[in-house]
Amino acid sequence: MRSLRRTIQLKDGVESPALFTPHLFSFAPELGLALEADTNDLLQVLETYADVYYLASINAWVLDGKGTAQDFPYSRGDFHEYMAANPKAFARDVDFAVQALTGKSAKELVEEKEKGENSPVSEAPSGKKKAFAWIGRLLRRSS
Repeated sequence: MRSLRRTIQLKDGVESPALFTPHLFSFAPELGLALEADTNDLLQVLETYADVYYLASINAWVLDGKGTAQDFPYSRGDFHEYMAANPKAFARDVDFAVQALTGKSAKELVEEKEKGENSPVSEAPSGKKKAFAWIGRLLRRSS
């Protein structure tokens, strides 16, 4: 069984537990988050993952009985600040999120994507895609 929980340290050492279950996506519409990014724009992908961590932390907060989503003590900006201030740690956190959400490592997803690019079956046109399905560029830049 894979782990679906991870704790990250926001500013000033404040810890925020995150729970990566499908339920986290239920908070996105209420908060106006689409969780899509232009896969050719690394910054958009990273910002989307910061939003995924924000939602996963709200998910842990609510499902662990600490309060409602509206009571969550941290802002979306806190997670974007963490992303920008700790790029190497954030890259590892993204890798964790991908594995928790997809059941596959980032390396496996990159290999699948590369195999798909070489197959005769064409993919959907480029543009906005679900960010958690595409992580290859992030991994190449963070290593």
